[in-house]
Amino acid sequence: MAYEFNRNIQDSAYTSTVAIASAGANTVAFDLEQVIGGDVEKVVFELTCPLAASITAGTYTYKLSDSADNSSFTAVDPLVSTTQVYASGGLAAKTVRFRLPANTRRYVRIEQTSASSAGTVSGSMVAKLLF
Repeated sequence: MAYEFNRNIQDSAYTSTVAIASAGANTVAFDLEQVIGGDVEKVVFELTCPLAASITAGTYTYKLSDSADNSSFTAVDPLVSTTQVYASGGLAAKTVRFRLPANTRRYVRIEQTSASSAGTVSGSMVAKLLF
């Protein structure tokens, strides 16, 4: 499942930019326009978390969630997640790419949470589907 075999075509309808928040944040939900299966395993999800200033130490977690009805989201199984950890002066920039599991339901989004000790942070996460 190498990414070099993906064409990495971007569509502005499948890009979401959301401010990272100490209270947590969600990207918009992307409609995969299919129930389970199909060509979903050919889709690559890219998450970019740029360098962000932070007042206190903390860990920010990003996880892929899905939904059948675009209202109740749960983490996909197997879990797809990544973390961004406070480094001296702020959060280090990070970009990750991953394929969607074959059992992913119709709607997907990234949910950002933070440890209770995480302070104020300024920056945005950018989520994209690549085809």
